[in-house]
Amino acid sequence: MRKMLVIGYGNTLRGDDGAGVRAAEHVAVRHPEVRCVCLHQLVPELAEQIADCETVFFIDAQENISQSSARLITPGQEADQPRTHFLSPESLLTLSLQLYRHIPFKAYVIGIPASQFEFSEELSAETNRAMQECVEMVDRLILDVSMENR
Repeated sequence: MRKMLVIGYGNTLRGDDGAGVRAAEHVAVRHPEVRCVCLHQLVPELAEQIADCETVFFIDAQENISQSSARLITPGQEADQPRTHFLSPESLLTLSLQLYRHIPFKAYVIGIPASQFEFSEELSAETNRAMQECVEMVDRLILDVSMENR
C-alpha cells in the first residue's frame, strides 16, 4: 500500500470542534497501516509528512454543513468558506510543493458537521453520528485508493 496520511485537527476541549481529532483516532485503530496525526491546528511542520505521501486526508469539524462530506483539493485552491485555523489544507499542499517539490496524488478535505463549541470534551449526539459516518467514508476512500494502486 502506498503511503497515506490522515490529519485530524481541532480543539478537543471545545465540544464538537474535536470531531476531526476523534475521527482520526478511530481511523488509526481501524487502519494501523495508515499514519494518523492529531493536532489542535494545522502547522507548517506537516509539509514534509504531506510531501512523503501519495494520499492525504484532512479531517475537521465545520459549521454550516449538514452532513459529512469529502472534496478533493489542490495546492492554493482555497475554499470559499470562512477559516478558523491559521493554515488551510490547500496552503499546506502549496508549502509541500514549494519546499519538497512533491504533493500527494490525492488530497481530501473531509468536513464533519458541528454546532456546539462550548467548553466540553464531549461531542454532541449529532456530531458524534456524523463523525462515525466520516470514519466510514475514510474507510471507503482508503479502500478505493488501495484498489487503484493495484
